[in-house]
Amino acid sequence: MKSRYQYPIFAIFGDLPAKHSREYVAWSIWAAVTKYTTWALLAAVALLAIAAVAGYPLIPHESLAGLGMMPLAVGETTYADIKQMIEKQGDTWSAYVKKTEGEIAALNEAVVDIAKKARRPNMGGFGGGAAMDSGERKTLDSAIRALMAGDKAKADALFVEAKAMSAGSNPDGGYMVHTQFSGGFTKVMQEISPVFRMARVIDLDAGNDSFEEPIDRETATASWVGEQGSRPETGTPQLGLFYVPLHEIYAMPKTTQTLIDTSSLDVMNWLQTKVGEAFGTKESDAIHNGDGVAKPRGFLTYDIATTADATRAWGTIQYVASGASGAFAASNPQDQLVDMVTALKPQYRQGAVWLMNRNTAGVLRKMKDGEGRFLWSDSLVLGQPSTLLGYPVEIDEDMPNMAANSLSVAFGNFTRAYTVVQKPGIKFLPDPFSAKPHVLLYSYRRVGGAMNNSEAVKLMKFATT
Repeated sequence: MKSRYQYPIFAIFGDLPAKHSREYVAWSIWAAVTKYTTWALLAAVALLAIAAVAGYPLIPHESLAGLGMMPLAVGETTYADIKQMIEKQGDTWSAYVKKTEGEIAALNEAVVDIAKKARRPNMGGFGGGAAMDSGERKTLDSAIRALMAGDKAKADALFVEAKAMSAGSNPDGGYMVHTQFSGGFTKVMQEISPVFRMARVIDLDAGNDSFEEPIDRETATASWVGEQGSRPETGTPQLGLFYVPLHEIYAMPKTTQTLIDTSSLDVMNWLQTKVGEAFGTKESDAIHNGDGVAKPRGFLTYDIATTADATRAWGTIQYVASGASGAFAASNPQDQLVDMVTALKPQYRQGAVWLMNRNTAGVLRKMKDGEGRFLWSDSLVLGQPSTLLGYPVEIDEDMPNMAANSLSVAFGNFTRAYTVVQKPGIKFLPDPFSAKPHVLLYSYRRVGGAMNNSEAVKLMKFATT
């Protein structure tokens, strides 16, 4: 038996195992494999070396260099070539590191910017403010993860989606329509103006500055004819065009930066609330009394006539005279109210309401029929309006008081009669530079309104005729 020292690698295992034992057989197999594998590896390396020196490398130089076998990789090269290769690899690595650091810095900057925007309140600086909508926050989180994963195309698409969800961010001016405040503004408008709540409200998409729709003003005509009778041309219905442009209303209150920073009150939110109330008051007045010049056209400013719908010009509202100047008729004043109800076509009565201010309502609450019963009926359900002749009464303080020739009572279906078009919400631009040390809060909103169906509303004129 050969000595174990012929195989130095096994010297560490001590004496060789006994011949014919299981351990001896395993050791013999392992020794043979090791011996011939070693010679095979040495032969392969020698072959690679001979091929590289001859100028026919079997493995690319770059692969051999990557394995640490520089002598076989370079072939017939000089020390200068080796030095140049090492320097080139170093330059490539430095450029990669620099590029990676730049991408990481840009990523960090983008994440910080997103975090700032996520914490931004209703234009009142960092900290506090309205919470971001959950859908918008989820989209922004997905965008950040995509950006960190290196998928810039997906991140850009998600950022665009989040931007759309914020309802009107303007990249040129940095404006932002805040969902929470826009909802609050709508609530203010509904409380101030019942007409705004009852009217048809249309939100215009980006790029639209007006609203148009065709109006079917007339019906086709038909005639009976005998078998041999002539058939002349009958009347053809005509279409009109209803057009409502957007108008702009603005406010620009100011405060000091010191007050914003030190006040226990959220000054910017308070200013926004006051701006919303001011806009609501102005818009409600315009919906009733606006002349349509740089503001909505009010339904009380349209032409009026006593003629019925079939003969009255389109765009003219029918009125019923009260029977006395600035007051109701002395006898049977309720008759004129009944005339207003019957003058409205049945298809408009579903959803019709009375509209008047509280002073006029005070007079009507005392009115009785011929049997001494009140025409006015108070609601027994909390939150439900009172009724007059079975129809709800809306108290609207923009309706005029009773006076000579005033139009103090309206009855109609305002969802069918009046249209409000708007770009939702209010846009804000805080300006801390123009009036230092003050901060200006430039606020504006775009809205328009007009009557689209003059048959769907009737007015009472406090006059004898």
